[in-house]
Amino acid sequence: MSSPNRRKRGTPTVGIQVNISPDVKQKIDAYAAAADAPQWAVIEAAIRAGTPDETGIPVGWDLPRHPALLLAEPHRPGGEPMRRTA
Repeated sequence: MSSPNRRKRGTPTVGIQVNISPDVKQKIDAYAAAADAPQWAVIEAAIRAGTPDETGIPVGWDLPRHPALLLAEPHRPGGEPMRRTA
């Protein structure tokens, strides 16, 4: 019998490496311990739990907003990236 937190063999994954605040790491560890789940499962669950608003940012997420990225039109996921011109 397989663990509920194992991916099916051959499931595509992508590796990432990020630097996070120590308090955030402690929360990930605490959530993982409470759920008896690996860190990747906690991170994926947190990302999937977000519901984006019209800007594309999940509701309630306190993310910094760069002034150059504040567009007159709402963000459309999958649209063309903003390009700088010289």
